Amino acid sequence: MPGTDDVFEYITSNNIRWVDLQFFDVEGRLNKTTLNARELNTSSFSRGIYCGDLKEVFGWSEEGELVLMPDANTFGRVPWEPSTMRMICDVMVSPGKERFLKDPRYVTERASVNAGAMGFTDITSSSELDFYVFDNVTVDKMTPQRGPNCLIESREAPWSPSPLWNTKNGAYFSQPFDTLYSARTQVSEVVEDNFRYIVTKHYHGRSTSGQQTISVAPLPLGVCSDAIQTVKFAVKNLAFIANSLATFMPFPVLGERGNQLLSGFTFWKKDENVFYDSTDDYAQISQTARYFVGGLLDHAEALTIFTCPNPNSYKRLAADPRHISWGKRNSSALIRVENEIRNDRKGKKVVFNLSDPSTNPHIALGVVVAAGLDGIKNKTEPGDPIDSNMGDMDTDELKKAGASQVPSTILEAISALESDNKFLKGTLSSDILESYLEDKIEEHREQSTRPTSYEFEKYFNL
Repeated sequence: MPGTDDVFEYITSNNIRWVDLQFFDVEGRLNKTTLNARELNTSSFSRGIYCGDLKEVFGWSEEGELVLMPDANTFGRVPWEPSTMRMICDVMVSPGKERFLKDPRYVTERASVNAGAMGFTDITSSSELDFYVFDNVTVDKMTPQRGPNCLIESREAPWSPSPLWNTKNGAYFSQPFDTLYSARTQVSEVVEDNFRYIVTKHYHGRSTSGQQTISVAPLPLGVCSDAIQTVKFAVKNLAFIANSLATFMPFPVLGERGNQLLSGFTFWKKDENVFYDSTDDYAQISQTARYFVGGLLDHAEALTIFTCPNPNSYKRLAADPRHISWGKRNSSALIRVENEIRNDRKGKKVVFNLSDPSTNPHIALGVVVAAGLDGIKNKTEPGDPIDSNMGDMDTDELKKAGASQVPSTILEAISALESDNKFLKGTLSSDILESYLEDKIEEHREQSTRPTSYEFEKYFNL
């Protein structure tokens, strides 16, 4: 792994003049301040860097002054900016150098520590995230009282005059129908060449109107969260430079399935994948993996507020439902155990299928691991898997099979967390949880007071 010496060598050999110090707020937004490279020294990595009053981002801190502690492992050149590199930072409390409890990166760190206390030496997570790239989007933000006004322009959309569009399913489009192949390739190469995260594949998304998908190779839990944020950072900036707009919002286009974030988890004891068991007849998964799945299913409703974090997330779930169940084949099941390759001792993983990419990955991945660890500790059985097509089942058939629905609104998700949150102890601090829920309740209040275009269409003439 890179160290501080590598940072200074990189600055010298690449004529770096500016260092972006990046950090994340509770909702997962990327924030930064830019430091002249001359001001960076070895003490910056031990004492931290004061960069102004961070209460503008986190609110008042009772603990003390907040500083940024650069993580030398995260340095990389920002290729679209002149002589600039970035480092992701931990948020620390000065002068005691204690972790700030509202820093989202601390959540995955605590989850990994808790896993270590249970005998696991590492957790790795892979990720596959969707996003849309539009030619243009206009929103009337100045006069919302005039009524809802949002227009999306996409060369691949059904309403586009281009004759290229001719199908309802965009998955695995090839050129020329995949009009953004070159852009997606550029993003993937920037992520690999500049930030050292391996992109395993990319392709056109399931939805037709400019949806894209990028997959990142397994990484340690906190590093995976950084990688997701880095992909989002690269996608948004490269799209903007190309006079386009990228979005990771869950459900931007009516009639399509929206954006999802798939996370594959593997637990390790040294070089042994503890989720793999060659003698298991169903999917070559161990009893530990079954307990992990059991924990995720048991706490699924409480997890939803973190993995589907805003009101728009629940519109995606209405269009593309998820069921609290598990199996080998169902894309609508909450958990899928990959079994396409037999005897895959290193690659066996449990895929969590509820998140969308608007989530804060440091919080979402941390709480998912916390739920799985709770299942392992309490030996929670997941019940029977479901490998029948749940898309063809009605409500009674789903209930009989043992598949229940996740919360359908953000208020239902908050209520579920209020009655099931003990498993988060030691992973999610009360400080960050309180701030997070306040934001979610405010988002619900703001959305519930705004009329939509559908309401005008449906009720205007009553």
